[in-house]
Amino acid sequence: MIAALGWAGSALCVWSLTQKDPGRFRALNLGACIALIIVDTAIAAWSMAVLNLVVAGINIHSLIGLRKAARLASANADVPVEITLDDLDPAEARALVGV
Repeated sequence: MIAALGWAGSALCVWSLTQKDPGRFRALNLGACIALIIVDTAIAAWSMAVLNLVVAGINIHSLIGLRKAARLASANADVPVEITLDDLDPAEARALVGV
């Protein structure tokens, strides 16, 4: 059972590395860390357990940051933003006006 959990955690870790979406990457990687922490403590591989615990903490911190950023972006989605030509560099301003 422990060996199967170790293989599943390792596969989940590899799969997480193929993800393009940061939230999905962090969530899958967190799941892999949890599985590997269980395996590492069961076989008394303490250095690996600590490593996976630290990586799990980093994943949790990143997921919280991603969630806050998404909430902030959705809260500000309806806020109109005024941009004047003075806010742009001259090349951007010319491109917008068609000169």
